[in-house]
Amino acid sequence: MRRKDKQISDIEALHSVINKATVCRIGLVKEDRPYVIPLSFGFDGRNIYFHSARTGEKVEILKANNHVCLEFEQDISIIEDEKPCDWSARYLTVVVHGTAELVDDLVAKKYGLGQIAEHYQAGGEQYPFTDAEIQPVLVYKVTIEEIVGKISG
Repeated sequence: MRRKDKQISDIEALHSVINKATVCRIGLVKEDRPYVIPLSFGFDGRNIYFHSARTGEKVEILKANNHVCLEFEQDISIIEDEKPCDWSARYLTVVVHGTAELVDDLVAKKYGLGQIAEHYQAGGEQYPFTDAEIQPVLVYKVTIEEIVGKISG
C-alpha cells in the first residue's frame, strides 16, 4: 500500500469492517478480462462464504481461475470543497485476496449458507437448511491469503 499512514493492520478492525458490510464485491479474471460483481456473503472469522446459481459467468470463471479479490466498505462519503480538485473522500475499506473453493460436503454447505444467513439476521437463530433447499445452489468458501484495510477522513 502506497499510503502507509492510511493502512489498517489491526485484525479486529479489519474483521469489524467485513462484519458491518452489507455487500461485498468480488473481482475475478477470465483470461485477460476482469469481472466484478456484488455479492451477499457470510464470514466466520476465518473464511468468507458466498452462494451462486449452478450456472453463469461467475461459475465458469471460477472453474478456470479460483483466485479472487473481495472488497468490503463502510462509512463512504464525499467531502466537498470550493474547488472540485480539493474534494476528498471519507471511507473505510478492506480488500481480501484468496482462493475460492466449491463446497460439496452437505454439512459444510449448510454451514456456509448458515454463515450467509447469519450475517444478515444479526443475532437470529441459525436457519436449519434442508437437503432439498441446498441442492439448487452452489456454495463457495474463500480462504483468505491476504487482508488489508484502508481508512481516510
